[in-house]
Amino acid sequence: MNNVVAWALLLFASIPAVAAGPSKVTFDPNGIAQVDGKPFFPVGIFTYELNTSVLAEIHEQRFNTILNGFAIKDLDLIHQHGLMAVCFTGDDWIKAARPHPALLAWYLTDEPEGHDRTPEHERERYLKLKQADPDHPIGLCHFLFEAIAKYKDAADFTMSDVYPVTANRDVPLANVGVHIDEVHRVHGAHWPTWAYIQVFGGPDTDGGKWAQPLPHEVRCMAFIALVHKATGILYFSYWPRAPRTWDSIGPLNRDIHRLVPWLVAKGTEIEARASRPAVHVRARKVGAGGVILAVNTSPTFVTAEITVPGLPANELDMPFVCRKVSAAVGKFRDTFGPYAEKVYTWGPQPVVDLARQE
Repeated sequence: MNNVVAWALLLFASIPAVAAGPSKVTFDPNGIAQVDGKPFFPVGIFTYELNTSVLAEIHEQRFNTILNGFAIKDLDLIHQHGLMAVCFTGDDWIKAARPHPALLAWYLTDEPEGHDRTPEHERERYLKLKQADPDHPIGLCHFLFEAIAKYKDAADFTMSDVYPVTANRDVPLANVGVHIDEVHRVHGAHWPTWAYIQVFGGPDTDGGKWAQPLPHEVRCMAFIALVHKATGILYFSYWPRAPRTWDSIGPLNRDIHRLVPWLVAKGTEIEARASRPAVHVRARKVGAGGVILAVNTSPTFVTAEITVPGLPANELDMPFVCRKVSAAVGKFRDTFGPYAEKVYTWGPQPVVDLARQE
């Protein structure tokens, strides 16, 4: 046996076989996806093709979900690489993807409000697909605020694509959270909501309408989404065009994955507030521990007092910066840089058996 054949056999043996049965995906009471009974937090990328270079980049950037840009024949490959897919809904896709273990959810329509799709039309398509496949959720993506309520009866989860980094940078990044809050107002506080984060922009994109987001802006938008209880983070990039920004996605996703156990474990959202309106805060108690997420949505330095009534810890860890903060009577102060986020924890990190992790 020559070395080339031996290497090929070794490579083939290292790729897991496709599972025999289809995935079954539901949402728990907090809107967290459950794949075959285990929690799954999608960190997804909207792709335009799938090849070995794209797959390598997907792993480098720590994505676990692919949206768009792949063919039916790629479903086996997606599964073999430990990824999940959100598929569009043509008859050929339904036939092939419904029984496949790579299927996470259905993408009913991307921005129906921008493609002359009426709510009645989308509701009819939703009901038809739900009858054909009751085992996978069906999502709609919206860019218009008013579309969230208009199409509310045609999906099991909502994808929100708010892109506030315009050429003049005159739209608040906080709009990411405004739209997520509207989803929860319309559907309920625990409706599954996946937020698209803007990575694209620049003079060669859509006639120069958008600025190219910088790494700190992308990170800020992602944490705004998490603070407002997004249950998935997706990225829209037109694929990598700005190396500085694109290279920042991997470290950002690494930190999101570190937070996932805190976000998906059984726990309780607890009251949290900041003394400055620009700082958005979320706190969650999980077992004997908990996590606080805070993000400055403004382009200026801000010092804020964070209040978490009943906070059971006098000292909080800051795992991303390796320092501690002292709290007294459920309060502490911290200073945030422009568009900066901070994470605070106390107690043991929860141990969670996540889906699609060996």
